[in-house]
Formats: sequence, structure tokens, C-alpha cells
Amino acid sequence: MDKPSRRELNKIQCRQRILKASRQLFSTKGYEETTMDDVAERAEVSKATLYNYFPGKDSLLMGIAEAELEQICQLIEGELSEIPSALERLRRVLLAFVLDSMCYISLSRKISYLNSCEDSDLFATRLEMVQILHHLILQAQEQGELRRDVSPAAITDLVMGLYLTTQFQWVHLEQRPVPYWTEKFNSAFYQVLACALPENSRL
Repeated sequence: MDKPSRRELNKIQCRQRILKASRQLFSTKGYEETTMDDVAERAEVSKATLYNYFPGKDSLLMGIAEAELEQICQLIEGELSEIPSALERLRRVLLAFVLDSMCYISLSRKISYLNSCEDSDLFATRLEMVQILHHLILQAQEQGELRRDVSPAAITDLVMGLYLTTQFQWVHLEQRPVPYWTEKFNSAFYQVLACALPENSRL
């Protein structure tokens, strides 16, 4: 694959800088209170440049969600590709979604709400997230790590339910270190999947 040109790299870096600035502002100032002027100033770009990449705040939300999905796909294709267990890859992918959302929890909650609404542009990002998890669940069933007599769609619903629990039920996230939440997640992950685990592997 050809390396991107300097111009293409500059465009990628500019887009990433804009998304980083918008994540920070939406989380600290609030989505409704943040203006496109605020984002341009924080990202140190002109308004014209900002609008060239993102025509409005809704498109910034879409960009943030798409960037997260792209990062997860890179994780699967890179670091996690060396892990033979599909169930372990599923756990790590879901944990990555959870821990990434904790950095900008108020923003993540807004995105999670919007991508559950079929009339929202963000609904497509939810479908992509579900597809990623569903694919890993199918692989785990093929490897015998999850029961094949349990519907993969039902298991996907359980996993998505766990993710939404971490989004909306877990509170005071800043009061505990990341290892605490990781351990809490790991425990919940296997408890949620208990009905889909083979008899000889249930905890």
C-alpha cells in the first residue's frame, strides 16, 4: 500500500485535531453550549477549514463515533489478531469501548442515546458496533467458547446490554482508578455471558 502524501497526512492530522478539540469541548462545556467558533478556536483552525471538514455539530458527533469505530477495527486487525481466543478478543474489544467512553462519559452517553434512535444519523454507527461484536461472537461459537445452541443475536443483545449498563449505570467514574473499573467489567462480562458459556467453562 502506498504511503499517504504529506498533504494527505496534514489533512488527517487536521481532522484528528478538530475531533479532539470537539470531544474536549462537548465534554467540558456541553454539546448545546459549544459553538463551531469554539471548536475552531480550540483546534487552532479557521472557521472555513472547520466547515470544510465538518458542516455542523451533528457531523462532529458522527466523526467522533466513526473515529472510535475505526480505532476498534485497527485494534482487532493489529494487536488482537495474535490472540487465538475469539472470546478473549470479544472481551478486549468491549472493554476498549467501555474505557474509551469513560474519558468523555457525558459525550459518550449522548452518542449512545442518539445512535439508538433510528431517525438519527448516528444510528449507522450503532449498527456497525453491533456488527463488530456479532462477528466476534460467531467466531467464539465456532471455536466452542460459546454455546452454539444459543442465538448469536441474543448473545449480542446481552453484550450490548452490558455496554449500556457501563454507560448509564456506572457513576462517579473519576473516583476510582482504571484497574477498578476493568476488574468490575471483567466480572460482569462473564456473569452476563454465563448462560452462553459451555458447562465446563462456567465460572
